[in-house]
Amino acid sequence: MRLDLKRREILNVSKIKNWTLIYGRRKTGKTTLVNNYLDHDYYVTVGDINNAVTHDGKILKLEEALMEVKQVLSRGGIAVIDEFQRLPEIYWSLISTWAPSGILVAIASSYGIVNKVFERNSPLLGFFTPLEIDIISYEDVLAQLREPLISILFRDPWLIPLVDSYSEFVQRIKEFALISKGLIGEVFKEEERQLTDLYYKILLLLGEGIWKSSEITGIAQPRGGEATTSSMLNKLAKMGLVMKIPTLGRELYYKVRSPPLSLVLYAESKYVISESNFQVKELPIGKEVQFSIGEMLAKYFEGELYYSPKEDIDILIVRKKIPIWAFEVKIGEIGKSDALESLKRMSKVAKKVGFISLKERPEDYADLSLGPKELLKIAEELTRDFLKTE
Repeated sequence: MRLDLKRREILNVSKIKNWTLIYGRRKTGKTTLVNNYLDHDYYVTVGDINNAVTHDGKILKLEEALMEVKQVLSRGGIAVIDEFQRLPEIYWSLISTWAPSGILVAIASSYGIVNKVFERNSPLLGFFTPLEIDIISYEDVLAQLREPLISILFRDPWLIPLVDSYSEFVQRIKEFALISKGLIGEVFKEEERQLTDLYYKILLLLGEGIWKSSEITGIAQPRGGEATTSSMLNKLAKMGLVMKIPTLGRELYYKVRSPPLSLVLYAESKYVISESNFQVKELPIGKEVQFSIGEMLAKYFEGELYYSPKEDIDILIVRKKIPIWAFEVKIGEIGKSDALESLKRMSKVAKKVGFISLKERPEDYADLSLGPKELLKIAEELTRDFLKTE
């Protein structure tokens, strides 16, 4: 699908007034944002340790490209260095001598680069401010597409030009399994790590819905036991591949950050679709709906998203460690008997409770009932300022 989705980060990028390090997982739209919404004078991409590519496709020696950047900055212009994580650190001291002339925007497809740039001994410390570009917020997509299910998938920009509907995504899941493993491999490469079988196994288990570090350890059997698993989960989170959601207990709920990537990993873990002709008919899209809507409601109610697996509550919104809202989420209808049972369970945990259905607005069993129209209204309210600006 050909789309030009607006996103709230446009405001940050278009108003850059100082040296800025833009960073995030690979293929989250960083380059597109800068190309389309920052009025720059010179743009160069680091190809490797020796070469760079200009905006018009010319290949230059890296030193030559950097001298062009220096000239633009000396005139007070705006210069962009893309794939900054590939730039040998030997050049960092040189770049630091150009500050504070002009505006230098460095784009990095890496989270590790942030620690390097802002560590105590970095020659660039004090010159850059950080700007993270994550996957697109659910409300940003929903407010424009007005369709709650495909909006879940299109939170990850790489998928947008490839499919037109959720059903097409399911039908072509084998293709996306091959693409996804390549994408994950690229993320590891840019983080200067190797995508080992153990890392990939952990991602597959997370995609399958196994979230406890103890259970992952029992299946994956890493050397070092659960301590190794926890360390690897934290590293995956720092790469932007995994998100950590607090629970009411001591444990964290780990899940794959990107909804389409999570679904692909589920299919690969369950059916090994990259190596078979098995036709997947259903995917656990409900889990992705649950957490994407949960993130949106956490912003709307000015709280923090929690998950409550023990109490079997889909969405918990917590403020100052007090659960203020609990929600049950369904793609289909919510019947009266199910609603009343859930109502008892949720009322024991949170001050207020609600029901959400992507099919139609549920009956008024609780404090709040949200259907597709109500969810869209919330998304529009959360995005009103930046969409109006655009």
